[in-house]
Amino acid sequence: MSDAIGSFADELRLAIDRRGLGLERIRDHLDQRGVSVSVATLSYWQSGRSLPGRKASIAAISQLEDVLALERGHLRRTLPLTRERPRRCVVRDLDDLWPDPGHAEVLHRLDTRWDAELDRVTLHDVLRLGADRRQHSLTVRQVMRARSDGPDRRVVMHCQDDTSVGLPEFRAIQGCELGRVERSVEHGVAGAELLFHRPLARGETVVVEYEFVAHDVGPLESEYTRRLRMPMREYLLQVEFHPDALPATTIAFTDDHESVIDLDPSHRGHLAHTDATPGTTGIRWTWDDVNNG
Repeated sequence: MSDAIGSFADELRLAIDRRGLGLERIRDHLDQRGVSVSVATLSYWQSGRSLPGRKASIAAISQLEDVLALERGHLRRTLPLTRERPRRCVVRDLDDLWPDPGHAEVLHRLDTRWDAELDRVTLHDVLRLGADRRQHSLTVRQVMRARSDGPDRRVVMHCQDDTSVGLPEFRAIQGCELGRVERSVEHGVAGAELLFHRPLARGETVVVEYEFVAHDVGPLESEYTRRLRMPMREYLLQVEFHPDALPATTIAFTDDHESVIDLDPSHRGHLAHTDATPGTTGIRWTWDDVNNG
């Protein structure tokens, strides 16, 4: 990790110890000041797993300094300027990436301590839809590199808008075993810990492959979105449609751009990003008629 992250984390941790407040109490004090920062985010900040980076997070620092009885600017000055931060240290807070209560409910029951210690190298998603226009499976292959000694798992999430059907089954294919699985059927969210075969050493890479498979009936969705927490060398998404159920349009999108894409002879549409930055991206589709199943 960089000295800048350690400096901010060390100062925050010392201030919390001196003040004698738990993270939940600090969160409550911030709430009273109209600032929303989760316990998980505070934990990431004090452990050095992430830095405040969003405008809202930076704005919250002055209120955090007041809560901790610090001189105004004490914590703020330990944060490096954006242009000074190494590219690989740009990490979105998990609560920023998964802001809905249902997502947080599942995520906070899983062990995410190593997530920011795994650099994303490449990621390949293949989503398959059936003749019923429903999502049948998603296969994911990812290459990651350890930023420190010790990472032994990766937490993955699934969410669907269609809560009228059950959540899919997680399956580990290679490079990992399935650990704890948490679900919120009401919110259409599931998460799982993928356990590596052994802890990684700093600089070591790991290849994991896993899939989500629908039970009897898959969810009826109109898009697939991938949330990228960290920079990544390459991201590839392929959406495969059944030949008896081809969409009227397919559109690739990011946070600030979208474009129409064509299907190939195998009825697949794809998008590819190199040097991908944190944010959301994906493919959405429409049908010729209003009856989606």
